[in-house]
Amino acid sequence: MASVASPGERQSDEVLLAGLGSGDAELAVAFVRRFQRIVFGVALAVTSDPTTAEDVAQHAFEQAWRHATVYDSRRGSVRAWLTTITHNLAI
Repeated sequence: MASVASPGERQSDEVLLAGLGSGDAELAVAFVRRFQRIVFGVALAVTSDPTTAEDVAQHAFEQAWRHATVYDSRRGSVRAWLTTITHNLAI
């Protein structure tokens, strides 16, 4: 049985971030699913504590939601932007 991707999962990172910022629930879920492993991984690498890393990851996604409108693709990828947010929160 083949898995069926949701429409949000086929979107670019920029579209998912814009959806997160605008409150589109489907795109927000797809954004979190796409980046949850990398965000948690960065947080865990910095904090060395899974519980703290979970908190940092949650705050990173909250920051991404709050600041989605200021993301500038000319300055780097969504992934780089989000991992920078995560790293800064973790330290």
